[in-house]
Amino acid sequence: MSSQTSADVIVIGAGVIGCAIALGLNRVGLKTLNVDALPAAGYGSTSHSSAVIRPFYSHVTAAAVAHEARYRWLDWAGTLGFEDPEGMAHYTESGGLVLMREGDEDRYAGNLEVLEEIGVDYEILDGLALSDLYPGISLDAFGPPKRADEPGFGEPVRGRISGGIFMPAAGYVSDPQLAARNLMSAAQAIGAEFRFNTRVRAVDREDDRVAGVTFEDGRTCSAPIVVNAAGPHSSAINELAGVSRTLRIRTRAERHEVAYLRAPGSYVTGGNGFLVDLDTGVYLRPDGVDLLVGSADPVCDPPDVVDPDAYNTEFSEQWTTQVYRAAQRFPALPIGNTARGTVGLYDVSNDWIPVYDRTDLEGYYLAIGTSGNQFKNAPVVGELMANVILKGARHDEEPATLDLPRVGRSVSLDFYSRHRELQQTSSVLA
Repeated sequence: MSSQTSADVIVIGAGVIGCAIALGLNRVGLKTLNVDALPAAGYGSTSHSSAVIRPFYSHVTAAAVAHEARYRWLDWAGTLGFEDPEGMAHYTESGGLVLMREGDEDRYAGNLEVLEEIGVDYEILDGLALSDLYPGISLDAFGPPKRADEPGFGEPVRGRISGGIFMPAAGYVSDPQLAARNLMSAAQAIGAEFRFNTRVRAVDREDDRVAGVTFEDGRTCSAPIVVNAAGPHSSAINELAGVSRTLRIRTRAERHEVAYLRAPGSYVTGGNGFLVDLDTGVYLRPDGVDLLVGSADPVCDPPDVVDPDAYNTEFSEQWTTQVYRAAQRFPALPIGNTARGTVGLYDVSNDWIPVYDRTDLEGYYLAIGTSGNQFKNAPVVGELMANVILKGARHDEEPATLDLPRVGRSVSLDFYSRHRELQQTSSVLA
């Protein structure tokens, strides 16, 4: 373990967000120490991410930041300024599709206005084009989504899938944990330090500001700035810091399952991109010969809020429900006898939008509520948090901004404020 007992900034967490913050802060001259209770970078929530890269959001800032990040994924080595000898994560620009049900097309009007405002190309495909893109797809309607044990599950209802919104500038990263390690290595190359298997016992104060942290073994590290990027443990760290009661936006740890199935050949050779199907309540993306099936968090599935230190890591009936939902849309989908996939945690805010902000405790900052939808933004989060931290106390009255040169705009970071009004989003798709 490093003998470092002080740092400019302590970052609690070494997932893809924590590692990105380390890189961003070291680039502006702040020496960081990341501490993580797990044994390696990206070992926790990041390793369970579906790592979909998409600009499809209901808010302009969210979409613009995601689209800027996509440009940086396209030039990952250039973004890092570093070539990792252990290998580099790879972004596959596969395109992405959001299905639309007959009569529900207006549901996505706001999303399309956002895409047009930030200059993202898209195409509205009709049912015939969908069948060409995804041979074997069923265009029956099944929604609203149901649990597998509910009457009528899997039976078509009145209506059809009328088409879809196809976005070429979208895709996925096949190894999210490697992406986190790349960020860590790039940060280490310019002075960042990391400690693993190290749990924080206390966030230390001196007068009315943060003073560092105390570790579980009793050792301490002093720092005038501490950043909570602890993922599913973010709410527990906020309790240690004594700031929970001052936050309008709270976070919770939610358990999520992602199923792996052998992809039908028609999916791989046809569309080969990610697909969002709110009619059945799932999203899908390819991964080599496999297909990842995740939940779009339909209202019939109650949130599985858990203790991040004690939760069920085995597959449940949710796995079966998700793969059966996917099989409604792709009837040829082979469902094996053995459940495969991953069980992980999301760090979910009240409105599924993260908090990138300062707090009322001077020197204590938040990069929390990142759930499953902020992996895509890792290439810009380091710069984002650097701007907030450099602004300091003034950020509350005169919010920091983030320049998005490839998108051609600058955004105000009050969108991610701890004091914001709750936004109208209801799932990881935000």
